[in-house]
Amino acid sequence: MSEKTKFNYDAEVLSRVASLNIRAMNLVDGLLSGQHRSRHKGSSVEFAEYKDYTPGDEIKHIDWKVAGKTDKYHIKQFEQSTNLKVTILLDASGSMAYKSPDPQGQLKMDYARTLVAALSYLFLKQYDAVGLAAFNDHITSHIPPRSKPTHFQHILHGLETLVPSGVTQLNEVIKDVIERLPRRSILILVSDFLTRDSDIEKNLKLLVSRGLEVILFHILDPDEVSLPFEGDIVFESLEDDLSVGLDPADVRETYRREIQNQIQFYRSYCSSLGVDYIFLDTSIPLEQGLNYYLLRRKSLGKT
Repeated sequence: MSEKTKFNYDAEVLSRVASLNIRAMNLVDGLLSGQHRSRHKGSSVEFAEYKDYTPGDEIKHIDWKVAGKTDKYHIKQFEQSTNLKVTILLDASGSMAYKSPDPQGQLKMDYARTLVAALSYLFLKQYDAVGLAAFNDHITSHIPPRSKPTHFQHILHGLETLVPSGVTQLNEVIKDVIERLPRRSILILVSDFLTRDSDIEKNLKLLVSRGLEVILFHILDPDEVSLPFEGDIVFESLEDDLSVGLDPADVRETYRREIQNQIQFYRSYCSSLGVDYIFLDTSIPLEQGLNYYLLRRKSLGKT
């Protein structure tokens, strides 16, 4: 089966993919000026696939032998040979479906989708191989890292067909994914880290001990940081927790302190391991978050 036939050509999905494509490319292209590294030194290219010739394609990539046999023009597309493989591990559990009742709010998963799409576009633009693994209590979908030109569309389609559901089990997922990752690669973990797992630190240490570069994007809705609600409210879980009825004013101060303690813990622990930790709430423009990410990598000599 060809890769093209794997797509489910649902009009709504394709529309969302096109929108995500534009957002990701505009976002990254607006940030890369003066920051982005050039093509890998010493890298090479190898043939990946053909595509039909369209006006604007470089004539030098036409396969004239094929044209002579078929009387049709086909363009050779190439995949950049690279030693760097990037896997983005995206939390697709039920809690990622949270959306604030604030009209200005956005679905947490949509924010994460745009972030992952932009990161994927960034790495592919650098001729690096990038893959996507979505998870809840297990890996629910997996797109292996590739660097060929058409791979971005596979990533976008994978993102837009995700439906947040299930319970977060980071420990089991990390144990699973670590067996799939080649040494000398990058793992980017995008999650709200709303989990009852108690050994995340241990698993982060294991990832680093395997020679992996690990980057954490911690995403929360502002409501999940400040608990701004008023009056008696029943809070319903998006995963498997029981509903809880309470007045947020009774627990707000303690709740905020615990959330900030968690953020500070991740920031401190990740720093001790040499892991990049970037906290984003969904009110923070992605341009700002990604700009910080790029500048941090540049300052560490990683770009």
